[in-house]
Order: sequence, then C-alpha cells, then structure tokens
Amino acid sequence: MTGEPSLRELPSLDLPQLELAAWLGARRAALNLQQGQVSARTLDHGGQAGRVTQPYLSRLERGTRPLEALTPARQDALRRALEIPAGEWVARTGLPLLQAAPGDDALEVLELVRVPVRALASAGLPVTEDHASVIDHELVPVRDHRPGMLVLEVGGESMTTAAGGGIRPGDRIYVDPGDLDLREGLVYVLHISGLGLTVKRLRRYGGALWLTSDNPDHPPVKPEEVTVVGRVYFHQPRGVRL
Repeated sequence: MTGEPSLRELPSLDLPQLELAAWLGARRAALNLQQGQVSARTLDHGGQAGRVTQPYLSRLERGTRPLEALTPARQDALRRALEIPAGEWVARTGLPLLQAAPGDDALEVLELVRVPVRALASAGLPVTEDHASVIDHELVPVRDHRPGMLVLEVGGESMTTAAGGGIRPGDRIYVDPGDLDLREGLVYVLHISGLGLTVKRLRRYGGALWLTSDNPDHPPVKPEEVTVVGRVYFHQPRGVRL
C-alpha cells in the first residue's frame, strides 16, 4: 500500500427537502388547518420558544427552508401541532425526538436517526447525494450515530468466518468516514483502484500493511492504490434490524 490514504467528502443524507416540504403541507391539509392556525398551535404547545411563525411555516412547505434549521423546541412544537406520531416523525425526518409525553407511541422514548442504507457495491464510492443508490433506511440510535456515517449492506462472503459467523451477506455495517487512522486489527471499508469497494481487516506482515479477510478462503491483498472510506465501528447482523 503506497501513499497516504485519501477520502472523498461524504456528507450526511436527509430526505430530499422538497419531498419533506410536501409531506408537511399534506399533513396540514389533512387536518384542515390554515398555516396561521398551525402557527397558533405551536405557540400553545411550546410557548414563545416553540412558536413557528406563519411566514416561516410557508417557507418550510415550499422547501426554501430546511426543517432541521428550526430549534429543537420549535421542531417539537411543530410535530405536536401537526399531530404527527413520534414514530412517523422519526421515519420521515431523520430528526431525533426530544422528549416523551402522554399519548406518544413507544418510539418517543428513544432517540433515533433515520439513515439511508446502500449496498456495498463492487464499484464506485458510496456517494450520499446519489438517492438512486438507497436500498432501505435504518433507524440508528443516537448513541450509535456519527456525523456523516454510512450504513452499508454487505453482499460478499470475504468477512465470513470459518464457523459461519463474522460479517455475512445481508448484514449491515456502520462506517465512520471521520475515522481514517489505520490501526492493525480493525475493519475498514476501502475503495481499491480497479476493483471497487471492499471491507477488510488491516494486518501488518513483515512491516507492511495488508488488507485481510476473515474468511480463510480469501488471501490477503496489498494494493498499490487505495482510498479509505472509513472504519467499521458497528455490525448489524441480518435478521436483527432495529
């Protein structure tokens, strides 16, 4: 492995802003409320700290202002004003819930962030702006969430152990693109020039770093060029989804 590993900037992905804006408008219309009435409701639920003005609500529904730009208190007041169940709020917005209240569903007591899932493809970096590459969404607990994190679904068997454990096809891995310090024994997602994406464990043999597989049928490799996407810090086995 020669040269310093590089990393493409991989910003976090939310639902497309216009899609989210349309959902907010449709929710208000379903309640047969005017924007001014929703604004008054936010005042009732959150006081001045939670009030979302009618002009600002209009911008939210047009998609010219992102929902996450609201303060946490205003997000919470708006959710309650629009009578949005806690689980639906998390699934639609990807924003964590702030507090529980009587009548909220069970997800209210959890803080979850909705993160897109992409396949660990054989070619190309997992670019977060590519909406077409999303195959699912994962509700990630805030304690496990990291800025810009990637959730990838594994397709190959190179990290499956001889006993059938390890990282198997269909499993999901959480990748921290901010952790690029290469450390022996840890698992990374990497892009190898000419081969594409792979997940490997780093080992040192004879003073050199090699990319190894937990599956003994896959020999270690020492590529000339490699881009480190990030370190795998969490493994979500198939069938144990959150």
